[in-house]
This record gives sequence, C-alpha cells and structure tokens, in this order.
Amino acid sequence: MQFNKDLMIVLAITLVSFVIFSQFDLLEMIVEISSKHEAYEIDELVSSCIIFSICMVAFSFRRWREERQLNQMLVAKNEELQQAFRKIKVLEGVLPICSYCKKIKDDEGDWLQIEQYIDHHSEAEFSHGVCPTCTAIPKQELKEILNNPKKHAFYMKQ
Repeated sequence: MQFNKDLMIVLAITLVSFVIFSQFDLLEMIVEISSKHEAYEIDELVSSCIIFSICMVAFSFRRWREERQLNQMLVAKNEELQQAFRKIKVLEGVLPICSYCKKIKDDEGDWLQIEQYIDHHSEAEFSHGVCPTCTAIPKQELKEILNNPKKHAFYMKQ
C-alpha cells in the first residue's frame, strides 16, 4: 500500500517537472550560462547534481526495500503472537469448589473433577502421585480403593 502511494508521489513529481521543463528549457539555459561564465564551472555542478540524484534514487530504493522486508517480518511476528495469544488459556476469578469432593462448578452448572476443569481451562497437564498423608493409609485399604473405588466410603459421598 505504501509502495503505491510512493509511486504516485514520484509520478506526480515527474509530471510537474516535465511541465516546468517543457515551459522553460532549463538545459539550454544552463548551457548558455555555462558558455558565458566558464569560470563558474556550472556544467560540472550540473553533472555533480545528476550523479547526486542517481545516488539518492539508489539509496531511496535500497531503504524502501529494507523497510518492506522489516514490515514483512513485523507482520509475520505479529501473526505468530496472535496465534500464541489464541492458544493461551488462563484460569482467573473465583472458582466454586466443593468443600468435600473438590469438584468445581463450570459455567454450565456441571460439577467437574478438578483435573477435568483445569484441563479444559488451561494448558496444564497432570501427573498423579500420592502425598505423604495418603501414604499413611494402610496398604490394604489403598488397594481396595484402587481396585473398587465405587464401594469405598470416600467415593460414596460424591
């Protein structure tokens, strides 16, 4: 979009300069002044101005190309950040949690296990283990809980 605007400006300047130079034959005037005033070295000055103009065009083109590349990189980084932002899930606010079974009430009113709720609302993953307090439970009782959780009193409350 910026390139089209810049191109339009260059074309407008070129058109205006063409109109001006067609009315006043500037090169003829320079040659005439140069021939009358050889001591001022006007033709060398004009040649230097032409070389300077060519250098400025080359510099401007190089800068435009670098700016375009930086802009493309910026657009790519912006898209990358937007994708990352869309992936982020954040837990925030007050979570209604049951005092007994530790289930959490979701927005639809369903009570979900804490692992389910956090899995749906964040990028966290779970690794289950046994805390020091629970290792004190007699091993036989623990085996019963693991083998048949529905018969255990703790799960009956749920």
